[in-house]
Amino acid sequence: MNNVQKTNDNEVYVLGLKEKPKKWFLQKKWWFALLGIPAIVIIILFVLLNNNNNKEVEYFFEPETSNNAISLPNSDTTEVEHGFIETSEIIVNDVPLIIYIPNNAVLSLAIGKPDKTDLKTVFVAQAADIRADNYDIVGEFVLEGKQLAHGTAKKGFCAIVDGTVTIGVGEKTTLLQNAIETGGYFFRQYPLVSDGVIIENKLKNKSIRRALAIKNNQAMMFETVSAESFYDFSQALIDFGVSNAIYLVGSSAYGWYYDGAQQFHEFGIENERMPKNTSYIVWKSLK
Repeated sequence: MNNVQKTNDNEVYVLGLKEKPKKWFLQKKWWFALLGIPAIVIIILFVLLNNNNNKEVEYFFEPETSNNAISLPNSDTTEVEHGFIETSEIIVNDVPLIIYIPNNAVLSLAIGKPDKTDLKTVFVAQAADIRADNYDIVGEFVLEGKQLAHGTAKKGFCAIVDGTVTIGVGEKTTLLQNAIETGGYFFRQYPLVSDGVIIENKLKNKSIRRALAIKNNQAMMFETVSAESFYDFSQALIDFGVSNAIYLVGSSAYGWYYDGAQQFHEFGIENERMPKNTSYIVWKSLK
């Protein structure tokens, strides 16, 4: 409202002056109040109705959003799914690699080729070497606490004790006895990587290479797509972030795995004439 109030065509009343208002204005003032009450009531009703409409809209959308959020799966509470192998292909230092990563599966060893139709056996690859003369397992080998072979010609080892997988290098390790006492597993192979450092081997030829390795505290298998030397393979593993790794039988050694859709995949060439005591690393589904 302006500071100037018009009273009639000839008179002007200025707010703030000490001049007293005209009596006719005082007599008519209640008319202004009476006319203003309906306007105030209309404004209040408009605001209340508008606020109620807004509340209804919020109420409608909030439960929908909340329900959608609750319906999303929670990785912390979801039941363990059937085990499977996740694969990916990478190139490190011009060395193409296939990575086999187990999910919801536990590592163990087996003697003799496992059943390919067993869906719980989600990964199989040949583990220790076999002597060409008498077909004995090369190096110390423990299966469910029973030591089936001796020898430390190959310094690399893998021990599975109470479900914990340890890959290392050394002629002597207390993990061998631990595996025997706890019904665990143990085998030896060529060492490739120890604490992020390359371990050189005398073999200089090139072939398809495979390794059981630890990366970010998880065991997984690596395989080269092309023939590679031990050194180039080991260096590629290190550059990819592998902390420890031992060799697995490479070249055309046979193995297989089941992916997330439980589809069967093979690698290498199957040989029905393999010795009965051929050993394998095996990932079995937890469920």
